[in-house]
Amino acid sequence: MSDQLQGRTAVVTGGASGIGAALCAELASRGMAVVVADIDGAGARRVAAELDGPALGVPTDVTDPESAEALARAAYAEFGSVELLCNNAGVLLFGTIADSSVGDWRWLSSVNVEGLLNCLHAFLPRMRGQGGWRHVMNTASTHAFLPDPGFTALYSATKNAIVALSLGLRTELEPDGIGVTVLCPGQVDTRILDSQRNRPGTFGRRAAEPFGTGPVPMAIEPGQVAREAVEGVLRGAPLVFALPSHGRDLFHSQVRELWQLAGDALQRDAPH
Repeated sequence: MSDQLQGRTAVVTGGASGIGAALCAELASRGMAVVVADIDGAGARRVAAELDGPALGVPTDVTDPESAEALARAAYAEFGSVELLCNNAGVLLFGTIADSSVGDWRWLSSVNVEGLLNCLHAFLPRMRGQGGWRHVMNTASTHAFLPDPGFTALYSATKNAIVALSLGLRTELEPDGIGVTVLCPGQVDTRILDSQRNRPGTFGRRAAEPFGTGPVPMAIEPGQVAREAVEGVLRGAPLVFALPSHGRDLFHSQVRELWQLAGDALQRDAPH
């Protein structure tokens, strides 16, 4: 199935570090040309320069529709087509809903949700005009499925939105022959705890960082996530979960608890 990727082009947002950089390396190893997009332009160019194969680093602010459009123009100008779009850029904040600011929400949603939509609007018209194999992968999170997101409710809400948008998009794009996969990582050894390093001042004061800004503890390597993600894309999976083995049983129980909430409500409200 890897032959599907050979000689084709992928675009990866948030590609300068973490899961994004690992995706770039994995896709390049499978013979794809890779466009590395990130708000950290120097990081995007560095990752591109280190890849084994054709690559291009493009400074991109996914919250800006014009920047997303410029990314699409650069990718098509350089490689002529894009077969795989990985909407991977994302940020994280902790905090209670009551104590979080509207600026916190606006920043999270501008990157995680509107950033995804900006890239879809820039790339889908072009991808629909192509033939052959094409696919979109959107990075959500296991947090989209938690019954009690607690200290990450705003972040979880944006990731829940990505799941809903992606599953709807999967149905919309099926007649065009374009597949859609949602990647849902758990704890991954990335810099996501330091997301606010790229937070613009226009969204107000920085939120508290109660768990520091270092690596995620008890986490799997981004390379493992990238391999599982690409295999999921190749088999056309609607959902791919990538999380440490020690957390799988807990996450499975949380998903069951989430659906039990709905089951209990349906049973309680059923006509007698």
